[in-house]
Amino acid sequence: MKKYLIAGLGNPGKEYTYTRHNIGFRIIENWLNNLSLTIPDCSCNLNTDKKYQTKIATVAMPNKKIILAEPQTFMNKSGEAIQALMHYHKISLENILIIHDDLSFPLGRFKLSKNAGPAGHNGVKSIIEHLNSLEFIRLRIGIASQLGSCPVNHQSGHNFVLGKFAQEEEKEIENLFKKTVSLLNFFIENDFDKTANNFNNSDY
Repeated sequence: MKKYLIAGLGNPGKEYTYTRHNIGFRIIENWLNNLSLTIPDCSCNLNTDKKYQTKIATVAMPNKKIILAEPQTFMNKSGEAIQALMHYHKISLENILIIHDDLSFPLGRFKLSKNAGPAGHNGVKSIIEHLNSLEFIRLRIGIASQLGSCPVNHQSGHNFVLGKFAQEEEKEIENLFKKTVSLLNFFIENDFDKTANNFNNSDY
């Protein structure tokens, strides 16, 4: 049986729910809702596992097992939960996909990548340190504003990612949800290279 770990990054707590930094959580939750509609008898619910400091849902498919996770450690300690889940479930690096925000892309754009440094993202940095590898896959979700309020330095960047999306931007997020559902469904049936070729720099 092939096992996957698909994890979204974010910060725990209601006050962070709709912030830019938590787009990874929202994409995981949207995909899980979609799976619940398409898989018969799917118990597609995120439950808190205190041992792994993570919200987890397990989805069974023919010859596949998908662990969906939202680390509850706060962003800069995300690697602790990812490492623990990887070891416990014996998941190979090529089947680990991390979804996180990326300030270098405008909202609505995304890129599937691997073998790249953290580029200032503390959650990714923590995962790289705990896995001692760059080989895991990342779905980088653009969060840069198209409304003229992008950050210009470290402090404004910190405040920006912890800010919430504007109402106009939420409409773009709905489109983003549809695109990422297609990408994630495709990924678990194929591999990194095919998925990147199909979805990177496309109209999706």
